[in-house]
Amino acid sequence: MTNGTANPIVDLIGLENFTWLCETFSKSTTLADVPSSILEPMSRAEATRRDLASEPNAVTAIALITFAYGLAEKTQHPHTGSNDLMLAKLLACNELDRRSGRKRLDNPLWGRPLYELITGRVGDRIRNLRLMTTPTGEPCG
Repeated sequence: MTNGTANPIVDLIGLENFTWLCETFSKSTTLADVPSSILEPMSRAEATRRDLASEPNAVTAIALITFAYGLAEKTQHPHTGSNDLMLAKLLACNELDRRSGRKRLDNPLWGRPLYELITGRVGDRIRNLRLMTTPTGEPCG
């Protein structure tokens, strides 16, 4: 990136979002700290789509998931990717609903660091579920 070479991931998710992930996303970041410019595309990610490489919403969610795994020093596994993506989508939808006043999130887990929600016990439970999802790019809510 610093040498002026185009990066397709940065192009898909946007330089500002990529910079936020690189410089701000940390072990203390909660869902409430994530910018809407990242949450909104995550809420529209198509978790059942097979070819995610050209879908900016999914690439944005995958980038955040990848950074979360990096913070946890854990390895991502391709076979659980759609469940990770569904978890990220649901987290984003719920946070956007909270910000708009449509939902109150009273569960104390919502205050935990985001990387823990994705890579810890909550994420483990989601990754171990067999989910039936409908391919849709529609935002939640």
